[in-house]
Amino acid sequence: MSDPWGADTLDLPAYLARVTPGTLPGAGPSLLNLLHVAHATALPYENIDLLLDRTPSLCVPDIVDKMCRRPRGGCCHEHNLLFGCVLERLGFRVDRLAARVILGGRGPRPRTHMALRVVADGDAWLCDVGFGEEGFLAPLPLREGEVTGQGSRAFRVRAHRDHQCRVEVNRDGAWECLYLLSLEARPPVDFAVAHHYVSTHPRSMLKRRLYLQRLSGATRLKLRGHTLTRVAGDHAEESSVGSDALPEVLKAFGIGLREEELAALRRVTTDM
Repeated sequence: MSDPWGADTLDLPAYLARVTPGTLPGAGPSLLNLLHVAHATALPYENIDLLLDRTPSLCVPDIVDKMCRRPRGGCCHEHNLLFGCVLERLGFRVDRLAARVILGGRGPRPRTHMALRVVADGDAWLCDVGFGEEGFLAPLPLREGEVTGQGSRAFRVRAHRDHQCRVEVNRDGAWECLYLLSLEARPPVDFAVAHHYVSTHPRSMLKRRLYLQRLSGATRLKLRGHTLTRVAGDHAEESSVGSDALPEVLKAFGIGLREEELAALRRVTTDM
């Protein structure tokens, strides 16, 4: 019987060669932490296919071809679906959870984001390598209110009503909610529907402008529309990016496009 998430179709050596060359050390939480940081820093977040009116495939071999064999990234469903399959192949227990993104939004939000609950040595961890804004580098303990510092930011998970958790970030002395996380494990069909919405609906935030992000241990590089922001610690530096600079900007994010893709992206972003 085939795995419903496609873990049995994963080319694990291709993935590991892309994110963390060499032998994997450790096991349990130490291995989980290493892989989370490696994935989050090696594979950028990007919504280029969505802007070009393409719905990215959620088939694991297609994600590997795009994100591991080409210099590309992906949106939350691609990232976390791939990472969940990697973890399952390495022996972790993984549940896929749905979340309502709160940060930067107004009014009620649908549950379109995917995150992962991962059990390592009996402890539950929140993993999310696909949150394109203010995401965390390393897993967060799924323990009420426990604060995890990562660079200039701190994160925590708090209980919320209706069997949900608040996943929060503290950047400048105040806690903000990233998303409300449902603790019910979801099947693939739920994310197929969510992925269709974010990829095709005209009100989807990922259809409105270009979103790119690349993390490292010390810096965050972000492009929102035509504004490029480099964050190092508490210092943020912004600059405006025109279409002529797009190839160099994409290179800085570790993204390489075919000539026809680049031309199409220039046309689309010029009008935004």
